[in-house]
Amino acid sequence: MSAVVRRLCVAVCATVLSAWWSHSAERQPRETPSLSEIVFMGLRPAKELNQARYPKEGLPCLRKYLTATAQAPHLRAFEPPSSPEKAVRARRRNLSEQMVAILGQSVRNEAEAFANAIPLTAEWEGMSAGPVEEAHFVDTWLDNRPGTPLAPFLHLFKAHRLRAAYEAARAAGEKGLCPILTKRHREALDKARSSGNPLISCIADDLEAQPFVYLEGQGSP
Repeated sequence: MSAVVRRLCVAVCATVLSAWWSHSAERQPRETPSLSEIVFMGLRPAKELNQARYPKEGLPCLRKYLTATAQAPHLRAFEPPSSPEKAVRARRRNLSEQMVAILGQSVRNEAEAFANAIPLTAEWEGMSAGPVEEAHFVDTWLDNRPGTPLAPFLHLFKAHRLRAAYEAARAAGEKGLCPILTKRHREALDKARSSGNPLISCIADDLEAQPFVYLEGQGSP
């Protein structure tokens, strides 16, 4: 293949990828994000959380979260990513910073190691495989590190991913997978709540209160 043809192929691929990312970014489902979206998706800053428009029952948790992140300027006001490559980097950075803000500075090293190792992608493309893979990675991490201080957050992160996978499976008609995802989601949510961390518990409540976390209209597990 000549250098000219290679350059042309690269240019075409970049254009297609950029167009796909623009389309993906344009289909954000909500103008005002939920607390769960801010914590677990990692693509929007906390400054977009609107207390005036947030459901009344979720306000105490939202305020606890804003207090916990008061000394985390990156989470408050980062610039949303403009490309798939930047999206993956943003998700990794935000994932580690969320864990530090919620669990404390003592977890920073392991939080960064986890965030850099988990197989995050820019988009799941409407399929259950991506969030399921991330949930499996959480299981492996927890199995290899019994007693990790990240466990309360990781169980809740896993619950979020399994709910996203459930919504994608429902949308794709994967009926046999849905009961499995439902059971695993409930188990992860219960383990998160059993940690005794009040912020983890109330974010779990926020997660359950959302009509959807990934694909609208698929119900909840």
